[in-house]
Amino acid sequence: MTIGELLRECRVSQNKKQKEFAGEILSPSYYSKVEKGKHKITAKDLISLLIYNQISVKQFFGRLDENYEENQFLEEKLNSLLAQAYFQNDKSKLEEIRQQIKDSCLSSEAKTDQLLYADIFLALMNNSLRDNKKLQDKVREKLFSMDEFDEAKIMLYGNSMRFYSLSDNKIISQSLIRKYRETNNIIIQKYLV
Repeated sequence: MTIGELLRECRVSQNKKQKEFAGEILSPSYYSKVEKGKHKITAKDLISLLIYNQISVKQFFGRLDENYEENQFLEEKLNSLLAQAYFQNDKSKLEEIRQQIKDSCLSSEAKTDQLLYADIFLALMNNSLRDNKKLQDKVREKLFSMDEFDEAKIMLYGNSMRFYSLSDNKIISQSLIRKYRETNNIIIQKYLV
């Protein structure tokens, strides 16, 4: 997929005309040629367009990777397996999934995230999170830097919120409720209640 094709897909998914999508960043005629692959777009203008249209820069560039869909599927599968093992209180399964993550072909960033989820679930099962300041700090840093929350990330927050101050919890919770109050995802709704 080219940048122009992906921009068009994003624009169409937002039900916007080219002029509306391009805003004041590019002229409509120039933007039209970018979508068709006839003109190039500078990195600065591309990032400005993405921000203007509230599109995650990370996800946009990730979609340009030919392995993006495969990696997304693998991440979702691992998230699901981690959650399932945690709710079944199966430490050995969590350890096994943690090893699968280490051996996977995920990007280093995705591996780091997945390993963090595995570590937090293991610490929660071992009732050792309260004593692990380093892990608490990693979780805090990760939660405050997230663009998007999925089921696993909301569950991670829900299980670790007792380690945050009341004001931090209030900020995060209000942000999540505002963002996801209209969602049809039953799992996310369950965690927000």
